Amino acid sequence: MANINQTIQSIESYYKRKIPSIKKKLFGVNLSDGIVYQLVMYLLLIFLGFVFIYPILYMFSTSMMSNVDLVDNTINWIPSELDFTNYKLTIKALNIPKSYLTSFFLVTISTLCVALASAVIGFGLARYEFTGKKLVFAIMIFSFIMPKTLFFIPTYQIYTTLRIKGNILAILLPAMTGQGLQGPFFILIFYQFFKMIPKPLEEAAIIDGAKPFTIFYKIAIPMVLPAFIITFVYGFALYWNETFLIGAYLENKFKTVTMMLNNLSAHYEDFISVPGMDKYKNPNLWFTEAKSFAGTLLSIIPLVLMYVVVQRWFIESIDKSGITGE
Repeated sequence: MANINQTIQSIESYYKRKIPSIKKKLFGVNLSDGIVYQLVMYLLLIFLGFVFIYPILYMFSTSMMSNVDLVDNTINWIPSELDFTNYKLTIKALNIPKSYLTSFFLVTISTLCVALASAVIGFGLARYEFTGKKLVFAIMIFSFIMPKTLFFIPTYQIYTTLRIKGNILAILLPAMTGQGLQGPFFILIFYQFFKMIPKPLEEAAIIDGAKPFTIFYKIAIPMVLPAFIITFVYGFALYWNETFLIGAYLENKFKTVTMMLNNLSAHYEDFISVPGMDKYKNPNLWFTEAKSFAGTLLSIIPLVLMYVVVQRWFIESIDKSGITGE
């Protein structure tokens, strides 16, 4: 009887020691380091990743199919053979690389103007007090939350009066005055960064004889480099994807790749209308969604490559900016 009691007690003591360790492994000390938490988080990330990646995979799979594969009900995801014809034809229809170079020129110079203007305005709002400052903030917030198309007609009339419509100044002028695409948003980002600069640092520079402009470019600018990264990445993507305003203000004198993508079917028909391109003899020459998807993927490749290069600094900048609600 004594041996049975000892055995029961040893089993109970074993499970008393084992259960807390199992519980610790499953749920962790702070919950966030437990197996259950990590499993739930990974499943959630896989689900969200699939939601974002699925359309891209579908577009890529379809863009690799010939027109014969598209009408074959037995082919869903994997084409019968790798066919780059859609990309070859779409590249010529989109006039790549010329449209790429036009896009890079227009987008890069516009984004740089937005970044510099936002930095100057954000520094002035963050470091100086002046009459009407609250009114400036109110107007800035108003222009940020209102749809940009609401200001299209008066802006178009102003550009016509200034005779800059159809000129690159129609895009650069608002960018240089802080009213480019999402300009108020970028100003607020710089405003937040400049507000975090310690006041004694600026006062020490003034004692040493530094002028406001010297303080701006020698002290303030180096301390807000993350804001420039955020502005450049966001601004580049915004200007790259903008077609309506750029097309209207420049009167289609600049043909960016996204502007040509908007009317890809017409550009494609013009391309295959030349002698030697008989779509009635070659079914693969007909315009289908495969060529439309190929053009879409070609238009976003530069954005993807840019993000791959700067993602490390971009994520760190987002972390420091506090725009995520931290």
